[in-house]
Amino acid sequence: MSSKVNVYDVDGKTVAKKVERPAVFDIELRDDLVQKVHSLVSQNSRQPYAVSPLAGMQHSAVSWGTGRAVARVPRVKGSGTRRAGQAAFAPFCRKGRMAHPTKTHRRWHRKTPLCLRRTVTAMSVAATANPAIVEARGHRCSNVPMLPLVVSDNISSLEKTKQAVELLGNLGLGEECQKVKDSKSLRRGKGKFRNRRFIRRKGLLIIHDGSQLSAFRGIVGVDQMDVNSLDLLELSPGGKMGRLVMWTESAFNKLSSLFGTFATESEIKKGYSLPLPLVTSDNLDEYFYSSEIQSLIKCPNMLPSEDTVKTDADIAQAKEFIGMYEKIVAN
Repeated sequence: MSSKVNVYDVDGKTVAKKVERPAVFDIELRDDLVQKVHSLVSQNSRQPYAVSPLAGMQHSAVSWGTGRAVARVPRVKGSGTRRAGQAAFAPFCRKGRMAHPTKTHRRWHRKTPLCLRRTVTAMSVAATANPAIVEARGHRCSNVPMLPLVVSDNISSLEKTKQAVELLGNLGLGEECQKVKDSKSLRRGKGKFRNRRFIRRKGLLIIHDGSQLSAFRGIVGVDQMDVNSLDLLELSPGGKMGRLVMWTESAFNKLSSLFGTFATESEIKKGYSLPLPLVTSDNLDEYFYSSEIQSLIKCPNMLPSEDTVKTDADIAQAKEFIGMYEKIVAN
């Protein structure tokens, strides 16, 4: 894997310079951790809801008691209407209350360890440089010259949306923007009546170092995020790693001080460094035939563990096993 990354100029074609690739892109990816932490973090933005305490209880109903060969559930008073005499209040009744009603004092938020959130964020950043993962997520990145995609800080000087669209087209991102624009569709369910009528696919994410990229605000599907406040929900939407990201040069260079390396701590996140991989090699034969493993393996016992044999056939078979055992010991 190359340690140098191209930095493209404002025209999207010229390579202005090459910069060092931060160590965070070499971290081991764990899809299960990303999904778990994403599920927990996404619950922290929920709005509390509950049913009315009076729901299902606003009836004038009393129980008839025993002796009428009917259930003792409360029944609506009165006569002359279809509703009179019908059961009320109970959860199994029509217009009855809810069993175990929802409360606003539910445990809405979930806690996650700070170190785990930082590690999962680092994994999400590293996945943006893997073309296979990015393309498997649905992004159109076959024409992108290089991942991770880094552009010069001079893009903050762009003022017109037309210039930003031209830059994205030169970087091979035109197909991605068109895909997001065409993906607008009507939401299923009741959300369409609750100010969430349309849905759209996630597109390009531009990560900058606090600079104002006003020219990209009017492009459909293009989101922006500050490198100083990386959000897991934006880097891995839906808990799936591999979002298509375009970095500015200053934001890309800041990743080294933000996450540190495998040997040195981060300059910004106190006491944090990248976790070392659990397995340094995938070659199992190398582990099995190592002196450490072989010293713990006992020689197999080829002799049968039965009582003393007496027949000639059993004695001959035992001698055969003894001969095999002696050959193994001799080797």
